[in-house]
Amino acid sequence: MPNRSNSVELFTKKISDYMSDDYLYLNSNISIAEAIKKLQQQKKSVILVKKENKLFGIITEQDIVRKVTFLSEPNKKISEVMTSPVIFVYEDDLLFHAVGKMRKNNLRHLPVINMTSQVVGIIHANKALYAELGNVTNQIDQMTFDEYDSSSLVKIKKQQIDIADRLLDENTSSLDICYLLSFLNNVIFRRSIRIAERNVNAKNIIEHIPDYTVLVMGSGGRMESFLSPDQDNGIIYEKSEKEDPKKVDLYFEELAKHFTKSLDDAGIPFCKGNLMATNPMWRKSLPEWKNQVQSWVENLSEQNLIYVDMLYDFRSVFGKPELADELRAFIFDKLINKKVLKFLFKNEENRQAGLTFFNNFILEKKDPENKGLLDLKGAGTLPLVETVRIYSIKNRVNRANTLARIEELNQLKVFDDHERDFIESGHRFLTYILLKNQVSLAKQGLPIKNFINPKNLLLREKELLKIYLKKINELKTIAKADISEEYL
Repeated sequence: MPNRSNSVELFTKKISDYMSDDYLYLNSNISIAEAIKKLQQQKKSVILVKKENKLFGIITEQDIVRKVTFLSEPNKKISEVMTSPVIFVYEDDLLFHAVGKMRKNNLRHLPVINMTSQVVGIIHANKALYAELGNVTNQIDQMTFDEYDSSSLVKIKKQQIDIADRLLDENTSSLDICYLLSFLNNVIFRRSIRIAERNVNAKNIIEHIPDYTVLVMGSGGRMESFLSPDQDNGIIYEKSEKEDPKKVDLYFEELAKHFTKSLDDAGIPFCKGNLMATNPMWRKSLPEWKNQVQSWVENLSEQNLIYVDMLYDFRSVFGKPELADELRAFIFDKLINKKVLKFLFKNEENRQAGLTFFNNFILEKKDPENKGLLDLKGAGTLPLVETVRIYSIKNRVNRANTLARIEELNQLKVFDDHERDFIESGHRFLTYILLKNQVSLAKQGLPIKNFINPKNLLLREKELLKIYLKKINELKTIAKADISEEYL
């Protein structure tokens, strides 16, 4: 994967890279004396207490000094001296979130659990850990939230504007900034889903909840989100042998209703095209997903190709990622077919970069709100992304991120070094102009959108933008010849 700037790395460090096994995991009915003996023998510093195989409490070195050292009854159970309930983090959380929780709650140790609530490690607070995050602790504190506090998700979304503004000032790569925005949106997604799980599980719709994964599609799936993406999501769940299929789907429908509403409240609005897990088309068991994709590629209508196009750029943001991996492999095998490739490209062929033959910008004429403006996403970044994607499918490059696709296509000699450099530079520049415009709108309290006013660009920016838009159109022309000049 591409290297990221140091500023972005600070926020995208994962908890799983910093946790340790410096703990014992003991049943709640064990005696204090026995627990301390095990602690000394195994040279651990923290006792995590379990009940019914779930995290129940914690006993730290300080607890042992304060509560246990002078205790006259060593046969007491550890559950009588532990701290409960336990503040914890998930292994798929980011390091800044763990540090924020420890700072907020004045903790030195933080258990790490996985998706099934099993303990997988522990994070210890120390100077080295805090140093990893540099001088961004103020922003970390503002983005730290309680596990089931949905209102705090709004704070994370709003904080993205300040982060993007600061990183732009530091001349951080615009592609890295979009990568970070996508990462933070994933945090919001995961928290929204966990809140939804708790609410829906209380309804007891089904007893045995099958494994599942939530997908994020489009720019979020490519980790290329700007400041105001809408929701593009879906759910894949395993086929249940124990529950009524209708009840299983009802469970996931309710889950989708809850987390999509939470996302909308947080500032990630509902998808206007209904590309969300609340729509049964985007919520299915894995076998049903495969049947649907098979039907789409066997019946190559314009609408079916739109569905394929909408689905292709996805990643698992929550749950069992193997389900997403299996579906991606299935889709990839289907799209390599030459006939499918031709129709897929034909479906995207008319999306040209926003530049006329006479080198003038193509400005919006019909939409009153954006009249006289240039749609830099629809007529800039998207044509580039789509063309790189079609080359990736043709050449069996199974990468989700545009920059990673470009680099692998270069390694395969599909793009030579000059083409790779130009395409990457164009992708980065268009992203920079669009992101800078969105930050400016947000700071003025105006609606964030994908349209820019070319008159506000510097002369050098206008000239560069025209060069890159022209190059994108040339790339699409070459792609048409490479895929095939005649469509079946």
